Amino acid sequence: MNSTSQQPYFGDLLRSWRSERQQSQAELALKVETPPRHISFLETGRSKPSRDMVFRLSAALGIPLRDRNLLLRAAGLADAYAVHDINSDEMSTVHGAVIRLMTAHDPNPSFAIDRTWNIVDMNASAQFLIAHLVGDLPSNSTRRLNLLDLAFDPRGLRPHVDNWEDFATQTVQRLHREALCPEDLRTALNRIKRHPDLPERWWDFDVKYTPNPVFPICLNLGGAPLRLFSVIASIAMPTNALAQELRVETFFPVDDEAEAFIARLNGKN
Repeated sequence: MNSTSQQPYFGDLLRSWRSERQQSQAELALKVETPPRHISFLETGRSKPSRDMVFRLSAALGIPLRDRNLLLRAAGLADAYAVHDINSDEMSTVHGAVIRLMTAHDPNPSFAIDRTWNIVDMNASAQFLIAHLVGDLPSNSTRRLNLLDLAFDPRGLRPHVDNWEDFATQTVQRLHREALCPEDLRTALNRIKRHPDLPERWWDFDVKYTPNPVFPICLNLGGAPLRLFSVIASIAMPTNALAQELRVETFFPVDDEAEAFIARLNGKN
């Protein structure tokens, strides 16, 4: 029951996640089958969590795998989940599956993105579409192209989106709802805010906003409209942090005109 230098840090993390998930100590205690007093002791550092308790708390709070490692370290315990680069040997099976998924979606543009919206891979259709609309974007060799930058940068897709304000609002509200953790949300919003001419009213979470499940992005191709909607796929039951964070976002045509353009763009007709 003695406090250690690590315990307050663990308690701060636990309290932060519990607050983010809007759960009381009593509600969390019920989920992990422990007395509410024990949750209080964990948050104040009076009790040290076992490895099993960290797992149970993480599952009850829906904490991402990478962040579960942080909780374990704060408790003085070893990491439980591997964190590998997408190009590492350990990720070859996952990477191969992602590539096959994107290839199967051809001729529809498909992007593999990580938890911070970096593009880790894309299919040929996505490359063709970007090149057709914006050409080669300025890039930093030490940093991947980011899908948020591609959408919000005035040198990117932004000038080509006819329904720009509706699309931007939908994207920001989607970030609020889909971010794995508060830090991810702050990182994403800060990334967008650095681009010019974006209203401040966009950044707040709107509890009354109802996202459209099939919201189109209306691109302007020299006067010809291209209406697409996106579908996001993720890996089921991941045991690797990066595998959990990877998403494949594919853009499908809304109408026959868009389908015909995508086919022509890729020489499929």
